[in-house]
Amino acid sequence: MKVTLKQLKAFALVAENNSFVEAANRMHLTSAALSSLIKQLEESLNIRLFDRTTRKSQLTAAGKDFYPLAIKVLEDLKHAVESIRDVGLKKSGVVRVACTPLYSSTTLPRLIAKYKSTHPSANIYILDSLNEQVLKRVTSGEADFGIAPERQLGTDLKQISLLKDQIYFICKKNHAFARLKHVSWKKVLEEPIISLTDDFTRQLQLDLSHHSSDLVLRPIQKVSLITTALGMVNWGLGVTVQPQSVLPLLKSFQLIALPIKDPIISRRLSLIWDNSRELSPAAKSLYEFLILEIKNFKYLN
Repeated sequence: MKVTLKQLKAFALVAENNSFVEAANRMHLTSAALSSLIKQLEESLNIRLFDRTTRKSQLTAAGKDFYPLAIKVLEDLKHAVESIRDVGLKKSGVVRVACTPLYSSTTLPRLIAKYKSTHPSANIYILDSLNEQVLKRVTSGEADFGIAPERQLGTDLKQISLLKDQIYFICKKNHAFARLKHVSWKKVLEEPIISLTDDFTRQLQLDLSHHSSDLVLRPIQKVSLITTALGMVNWGLGVTVQPQSVLPLLKSFQLIALPIKDPIISRRLSLIWDNSRELSPAAKSLYEFLILEIKNFKYLN
């Protein structure tokens, strides 16, 4: 049995118009050509679909049963074509972004909200991950790309810098430094610092050492999540040093932030992808948006 979409379309148009002539006009065919399509369809199905008179054509009982099935096939094809066109035009599609906790709770949601205002059909999933997990998720293909602090990468992974995120001093409002406009690293390092993971702490110490061997970071504790560090500072268990992107979170913890100088140290945030795989149209669209939009990014305090 060989049934073609053209035959189904001819059948549906004859059924809807009760006329072979009208259906032929709609399909830009001769009446003979359209009649041939219906005849071929009836022979393939081994049923008569229409009762024909000189004035009109009506569905047989079998034709009436077949009509909703034919319409469903045609509509399913139409929806499939529209969906794949939307993906090709970057209007829809699924994108998974692996992102470290700080940026997945501040910077990235804000940018995704703006992106979806012009791409409402895009399905974007944030995979909040610690630094090393970001790389693993990109490498495994679980994430289309990742957002994490700049680092040394493997052969297939590539990165492009998104922004510089200055390190700030975070403390309670009644801290001795609270009234200052800024504070030096020398003074900061004398405080009981609650730092992040070894990766964060090690890179921060390298940055400090480039400026002076006297600047030594000795945290009293290391935690995995920035919210844990902020909660501990809120309860008077120490202070912390974090990238500027943390500022939107401070109000909830009743904390304040001061710029740290002598020296000014920043984190470089990068977009990371696997160069051995091609990004989908939807992922490439978001990738290009983030690179362009983040240049104008302003922090919320």
